[in-house]
Amino acid sequence: MSFNTPRLETAQESAYKRDIEDSQAAILNVLEDQKLDSEKILKKKVIDEAILASIGDGLVVVDKEGRITYVNQAFEKLVGWTSAEVLGKHFLEAVPREDEKGNVVPFNERILSKVLSGEVVVADLTNPFYYIRKDKSRFPTSSIVTSILLDGEIIGVVETFRDITKEKEIDKAKTEFVSLASHQLRTPLSTINWYTEMLLSGDVGKFNADQERYLKEIYRGNKRMVSLVNALLSVSRMDLGTFVLEPEPTDIIRLVQTVVDEQKFHIDRKKIALSTHFPTAIPIIQADGKLLSMVVQNLLSNAIKYTPESGTVSVSLALREDTKTVLFTIADSGYGIPQNQQDRIFTKLFRADNVRGKDTEGTGLGLYIAKSIVDNSGGRLWFESKENHGTTFYLELPRGTVPDAFTE
Repeated sequence: MSFNTPRLETAQESAYKRDIEDSQAAILNVLEDQKLDSEKILKKKVIDEAILASIGDGLVVVDKEGRITYVNQAFEKLVGWTSAEVLGKHFLEAVPREDEKGNVVPFNERILSKVLSGEVVVADLTNPFYYIRKDKSRFPTSSIVTSILLDGEIIGVVETFRDITKEKEIDKAKTEFVSLASHQLRTPLSTINWYTEMLLSGDVGKFNADQERYLKEIYRGNKRMVSLVNALLSVSRMDLGTFVLEPEPTDIIRLVQTVVDEQKFHIDRKKIALSTHFPTAIPIIQADGKLLSMVVQNLLSNAIKYTPESGTVSVSLALREDTKTVLFTIADSGYGIPQNQQDRIFTKLFRADNVRGKDTEGTGLGLYIAKSIVDNSGGRLWFESKENHGTTFYLELPRGTVPDAFTE
């Protein structure tokens, strides 16, 4: 009888078997890790999508051609389009934009388009715009546009926006209150002004030096209050859309010279060297003389106010044949405007940090009013400035059509 004795594994075979088992275990671990990683990635994707979907503001992502690649639920609710209806469409086609007057804003003038082209854009918060819903109704909008970068190249844009109807209604209510209050304040302030002038002129007898000094302080304080009330009233009228322009044939040289003459006392007091250049070829233009005087007076008084003693201010007019416009330029050697605040200089109630201590009576309304008047007149108002090196403001106005009788 014979027996088959099991063959014992050699040390080499045992080692080989262990290697195979270790390799299998390693592969299983890798597969398990991949499974976990996939689950993590999927979970993170679901979380990210949930976050985007739950954002209260409308969110839209476009590619570099301006075509929509993603929208969230708030977008669908705000504009009335579903994601299936707008994906792949051009943003301009899906969501048209209008200005305050109902004019459609071309795509190349929209912030989204400018950001796609690499331009750095600062939104003008004083110039509201509207998005058009699927049902053709519109709503006032506030938005933030950010570029999407990959390896330093812009591959798309993300825009978030929200409906600011309630904010505008609240702002309108506040504006109406300011307008009403301003109207009511003008009468008593005018009465104080009138009686103070009578007292100072000696109509009711002479005063001693102290009494006269006190009356002058009352008079100056009241004048400042009247100026503030008038500014607030002008702002409220602009915000409510009741600020009416009344263009008429206007001699702009005479208008600017009158404003310069009115500022002569302040110019002489600060020993400012003033230079003017008014070519005789400047024609009569079509403009609202009263409002234009307000703009020029604001620009010139600011130049004088924010220029140190013995500084320089220059005022000039020029005719631009290429654009059929008149260009008004006022330059000063004053304090200038800080670079990081220049984008806010035309906003309501804003005053640059470097001038607050030098002029405590400013309201921050003058340039806002001036910009609003110029924009509604079809003109342009802009500036160049460097802190401690002065500022130059440019005012460009269309000539308008003037009857022949006024141009002869």
